[in-house]
Parts: sequence; structure tokens; C-alpha cells
Amino acid sequence: MQIETHIAAASEAQAKAALGALLTAYTAPSFGVLPKAELDLAMLLALQALGAIGADPSIYDLVATLRVTRPKARNLLYALELRRSTPALLDAKLKTLLRTPILHKQGELFALEVENPLLADHLKARLQQLGHASDGSFSASLITLKLEAMVALVASCLSAEEQEKLRLALVKAGAPDTSLRGLLAAAFKKLGAKLASKAGEAAAEQVSDYLGPLLDAATKTAAAKLGALLKA
Repeated sequence: MQIETHIAAASEAQAKAALGALLTAYTAPSFGVLPKAELDLAMLLALQALGAIGADPSIYDLVATLRVTRPKARNLLYALELRRSTPALLDAKLKTLLRTPILHKQGELFALEVENPLLADHLKARLQQLGHASDGSFSASLITLKLEAMVALVASCLSAEEQEKLRLALVKAGAPDTSLRGLLAAAFKKLGAKLASKAGEAAAEQVSDYLGPLLDAATKTAAAKLGALLKA
């Protein structure tokens, strides 16, 4: 990292803000008692203030820029996210994440690539509350969900009123008059059969064409797309 270059490129206001925040952190509550993990986070925030690290870095960004191990980078990112994230922000990020899952060929398994470690914990906690388990044994950043868990997770992103409106719209479009989760499960299963390639997975962008309107509570568009799947 060419720190001198970033210091030279920073404005006077940026440099003062970075230095002020760093000195404040190091001297509170008294000089030199800041734990190592907190000092590392303060340094990371100072580097961000100078533009040496992006505002929303990935784990690889931290590994490559700071020359640290992946576990170290993951811990730094977790601490950073704890500092700036709120439940509402995590819910918003979760909805964005759900737009582009990997859909396995069988149409019954979904995989979510979750680079943000705090968001991964938020997702697992949401699934636990819904009574479903997730599998992250293959990779710390890849969470695999069964069809029923994916359906419950997507439905939980909609209010009760939005869920009922969508259910009625699907029934009007020709779907069976049953529960919304039942309709979504049938639609997602058919989506897997429709989109999955011989290579084994469907393109995330194509899945997003269906999940985007659903997560946006765009009832007419979602009902049209999912209704067509259910009638296929």
C-alpha cells in the first residue's frame, strides 16, 4: 500500500479527520489502553478516511491491500460492520442478497454468496427464527438453503398485507387457491426446472428477474411472472 500517495492526494479536511479520529480512539479512555482489535479497527477507519480503503471493502480487498490473512480480514470486516450496521440496514442488504441466489439444477437448493460476515450471521439468525437450518460447511461465505427455507426467508421479507395481496393476485392469475408459501414453493421448484442448465446451476441474473418484483412487493409484475410459472 502506497500510504504516502494517499496522504498526498487527501484534502486537508480528510487528513485532519483521519488523524483526529485515530488520536481520539488511541487516547480514550486513556493513552495506550485501546485493545489491539480496536486499534486495528481505528487504523482501518483512518485508511478509509484517506481513501486508501474503499467505503465498502470486500474480504479480498482487505487481504490484498493490507496483506493480512483471510481470517484477519474477515474479523476486521465483521468489526467494521458492527460499528456501522443497524437491523434495518441488514434487512435491506438481505433483500438485495436474495435477488441473486444461485439456483442448483435440482431446483430445490439455493446457495447465497454472503461476503459480509455480519450479514451472514443476520441471515442465519433470521432462518433460525423461521424454524429452518442453513448449511455453511462448504464455505464460510456460501450458505446453502433448502427450498422450504428459501421460501420462508423470501416470504418473511414481505409484510402480512403484501403476502395476502400477492397470494390473491396469484390465484387471480390462475394459481391454486392455497397458502402463499405453498405457491412460492411450487413456483421456485418450476423455476429451477426452467432455468437450470446442464452444467448444474441457473444464472443468478435470470433468477433475479423473478425474485426482484417479488421482493419489491410489485404485486402485478410478480404475479404475472410467478403465475406463468405455476401454469406452465
